[in-house]
Amino acid sequence: MNRLVKMCKSAPTPLLLLISFVLAAACVPVGGPADPAVNVYVQPHLRSPHPCEDRFVARTLDHITSIESEVVRTYDSNGAGLAVNDLDRDGDLDLVLANLAGPNAIFWNDGDFSFRKQEFPHGQSRGVSIVDIDGDGWLDIAFAHRTTRPLVWMNDGRSLGGAGAASNPSASVIKRIPGFTRVDWFAAPQKAYTLAWADLDGDIDLDFVLATYQTEYTRVDPHDLANGGVVYYENTGDDFIPTHLATYSQALALLLIDLNQDGRLDIWAGHDFLMPDQVWLWSPDGWKETVTFTETAQNTMSFAVGDIDNDGRAEIFSADMRPYPDTPEVMADWAPLMEMMADANIAGDQQIIENVLQVPSFATGYSNEAAARGLQASGWSWSAQFGDLDHDGFVDLYVVNGMAAVDMFGHLPGAELVEENLAYRNDGKGYFVPVPSWGLNATEGGRSMAMADLDNDGDLDIIVNNLLAPSMIYENRLCGGNSLTVDLSWPGSKNTRAIGAHLTLHTTAGTYTRTLRSNSGYLTGEPSQAHFGFPAASTPLLLEVHWPDGSDSTLVIPFAAGGRVFVERTD
Repeated sequence: MNRLVKMCKSAPTPLLLLISFVLAAACVPVGGPADPAVNVYVQPHLRSPHPCEDRFVARTLDHITSIESEVVRTYDSNGAGLAVNDLDRDGDLDLVLANLAGPNAIFWNDGDFSFRKQEFPHGQSRGVSIVDIDGDGWLDIAFAHRTTRPLVWMNDGRSLGGAGAASNPSASVIKRIPGFTRVDWFAAPQKAYTLAWADLDGDIDLDFVLATYQTEYTRVDPHDLANGGVVYYENTGDDFIPTHLATYSQALALLLIDLNQDGRLDIWAGHDFLMPDQVWLWSPDGWKETVTFTETAQNTMSFAVGDIDNDGRAEIFSADMRPYPDTPEVMADWAPLMEMMADANIAGDQQIIENVLQVPSFATGYSNEAAARGLQASGWSWSAQFGDLDHDGFVDLYVVNGMAAVDMFGHLPGAELVEENLAYRNDGKGYFVPVPSWGLNATEGGRSMAMADLDNDGDLDIIVNNLLAPSMIYENRLCGGNSLTVDLSWPGSKNTRAIGAHLTLHTTAGTYTRTLRSNSGYLTGEPSQAHFGFPAASTPLLLEVHWPDGSDSTLVIPFAAGGRVFVERTD
């Protein structure tokens, strides 16, 4: 975005005048006078230097999530998170990869899959978020840490002369590294496993929710039982005020989503073991815990959200552990664990030991259709994400798998359950079939995973933080279709990336919806960029943006082949 803005304001050479004219005129907002004022800039996606090959191409990153001991034990086996976003505002999405025994690291995106590594002075981290915490326009980094409360690194914005946290006299500075200042910005005593951010109270700033994985927490500090659970932190501008929703949790995943279609985000904590998932619905009188689903995963590892049939309502995938495929060889590998995980058969328990796909079935209800749609079992599954990988207008699904722990799989070589990651193609009717031909069936033991357009060519690449193996990027070289990527900014607010915004793209082939979230999957921070795929024979027509404050913008899309749209709200 910054490069576009600077380009438009630069000295008027003939080329820049032409570019400025195209950028200014290419996308025209329409709608009533009550719509918020926006500036819109567009640019074509970059042309990939590589021909399409109908597969993904693997690239290795200089990062290995390591452990302190020589033998993998529970819960080092759970690995570490990652996040994707544009930290230096140069238009390229950067990566932040967490670690356990080794240091966390930023991978600065220099284009064409070239990355510069910058290490943090710590690791021991689980979930990662990249969000603008203080609303200064620069994205900050928050790590869920294994032994302390969350570690927050405020972006100083020095790469373009900004001030940022380093000049904030109210911030208690703990540590500085180039570009970032670690501050004691909020007094959250809880040792979070995972984090999620959004405007939950409707005042246009980012609140957050954290959840503890109590089994790990009590192993680190068995005498501290007071600071666990699920906690909502309300952003008051000067501080974050906690509200304990639960004092005990086994949460591996958090999701902030409007479950009952009342226009307000709700909170869903996905728990491990026999602890049922918990849902709190927003109400004017405070958060109300409720039973929302008739079936849930017993060991909820991950959440993925996507409108799989393009009917305007999102489905929700919960990843669990179930052998795949169920051949005698695979079942023998799993046998000792399956005996331990046998269903407890508790009266009234809605949990099942398999993946769950929540499909809206009536006004505010859901039914599990994972088995019917081909998603019941995918192995020992960690992170899962929906995204239109092949640009046919329907979101596909990718799931990363595998497990290593001597106390669970000591009967296997290297105490590791080696499984392939699974890519599922949406058949256009909301049903899924595995596609090993895409080349995404790696066996390195993936944990966190994200989809993002890393080279600005319009398609979704994939980043995986493995355990005890190099992290990987899978470059998308599938053939066919077009795409639109959308970056929102709201500089006049404290939610500068419009987290929670709902986007609807109308095309000649159909209508597609996306929602901007800070976090999803397993320990994964999402980019604040929406991606839409659509068939090559179709044309995008209108883009509707439903902003987090309830206002709407409608934009005419001027190009048939897709491209990148930057929408800056100016009111």
